[in-house]
Amino acid sequence: MAQQASAGERHLFERLYAEHHALLVRFLTRMTRCPQRAEDLAQVAWLKLLGARSRGACRCADEAEIRAYLFRVARNAFLDEYTRKHEATRTRCVDPGLLDDLATVTGEAGPDRLAERQQVQAIVQEAVRKLPTEQRRVIRMWSNGASIREMTTACRAPRDTVLSRKKYAVARLRGFFADGALAPG
Repeated sequence: MAQQASAGERHLFERLYAEHHALLVRFLTRMTRCPQRAEDLAQVAWLKLLGARSRGACRCADEAEIRAYLFRVARNAFLDEYTRKHEATRTRCVDPGLLDDLATVTGEAGPDRLAERQQVQAIVQEAVRKLPTEQRRVIRMWSNGASIREMTTACRAPRDTVLSRKKYAVARLRGFFADGALAPG
């Protein structure tokens, strides 16, 4: 990294790296909970700092300002990565067939099983009914197998808004079921 810096700043960067790299990695490890990922993000931050300095975009006058800039760049790199990976790590695909099995009642079981399924169906319907209108609409489309694109078109809302509605609806439904606050009827 120091080779990318101008000769006049090489000594400054070598000293900054020696003094602050371990602290930067610890800072990022607390956020990522992964030392290897933290090390990678630290390297990204150092490279961005060097690039900004060489372009004149980082006009930090003293060492404290450079350090603050470095940590801000590192945090932003973490947030950028986290945001990019959010949908893949936080969204689960549910087979619509599972939802159909839960919501429909078949005559294959005895009266006890039939009554249990009817109760579960009533609880699920009640939970969905208690959702705000827009969240309810997204959950119903999602449970019927609609794609995100189809949902955005039907709701006339941006993709992120639809995903947010789905996320909050699922969280509310989990809360309803975890609290046992719903009873059929």
